[in-house]
This record gives sequence, C-alpha cells and structure tokens, in this order.
Amino acid sequence: MTAAADRTVLVLYGPKAVGKSWVADVAERRLGVHHVDADRLVLDLMAAGEQPHPEDGWLAPVRRRVTQALAEHPAVSIEATGAWDSDWRLADDLAADGVRVRRVWVWTAKEEALARLGARTVERAPVTVEEADWIHDTATARAATARLDAVIDTTGAKDPERVVSALGPLLAGAAG
Repeated sequence: MTAAADRTVLVLYGPKAVGKSWVADVAERRLGVHHVDADRLVLDLMAAGEQPHPEDGWLAPVRRRVTQALAEHPAVSIEATGAWDSDWRLADDLAADGVRVRRVWVWTAKEEALARLGARTVERAPVTVEEADWIHDTATARAATARLDAVIDTTGAKDPERVVSALGPLLAGAAG
C-alpha cells in the first residue's frame, strides 16, 4: 500500500442528476481514477436492511469503502451531493488521515438536472423530484461558500475533454 500522502481522492460534489457519475466514468476511463459508486453501496445497504445513521447518514460505510479502494488504487473518486454536513465531513476526515483530497463541484442548472433525473435508466439511490429540488438548492448554497479545487459545468452536450482538463491537474503528483 502507498503512503496516505501518495493517494488522492476526488470528491465529486453536486446535486442529483448533474452528471457526477458521468464525470467519474470519464475520470476512470481517461485518467485511471478508480470510482467507488456510493449509490450502489447505499442500494446494497438498504437491500440488506441497513438504515442511515441519524446524523451521519451513510458516512461510515462510504468512508470505509473509499479507504479500502485506496489500499489498491492511488486515485479514487466518490460522489456526494453536498447537501448534508456528512458529505463535506467525508473529505475533511480523509484529509485528516493524510489523504490528498480534491473537492470538485459538478453542476448544471436545476431544470436540466431535474429533466435528467426524470430520464434516468440506471438505478440510483431513490429520490423524489421534491427531494432533488431541495438537494439542488441546499448543495448549491453550501458549495458557494466551500473551498473547491475545480468546477465542472455539465450543461448541454457531454464534453470529456472539459473533465480531463479540469481533473488532470488535480491528479498531478498522485502515485500511479
């Protein structure tokens, strides 16, 4: 295993359906960043009858999964909406462990995100339109005051080069 300082986590923050999974896929295919699918993890936990912690949500199992992935991969990405304190605490906790954390805001207009949400064909953690609307507003307000290392606007046509140019410099110095 590499030293913590040689490992990088890209925390992809953004409201539901803004394109975080697509960004993670581009990062994995083009930059070799292993992706930990938080939605899949949450769905598996829910299927097993698990409930989120009343204050920390799914923070502990997500953090464990990211830490496990870092034992095998020098760079890992994880998604979080940024609407809850625990989403931001994940990055802080990993950084406190000595992991190089890069906070990336993935964004598109609420109308486009809600349209994408309605068109989804891939199973994701369940969310109503009303919840997605609240998440978009709350996460966007929190991100406006957060320290972010990059912003990726996914409005309109998908442009993998925009992702590579935003994330590539954040991975400089990552082992691999």
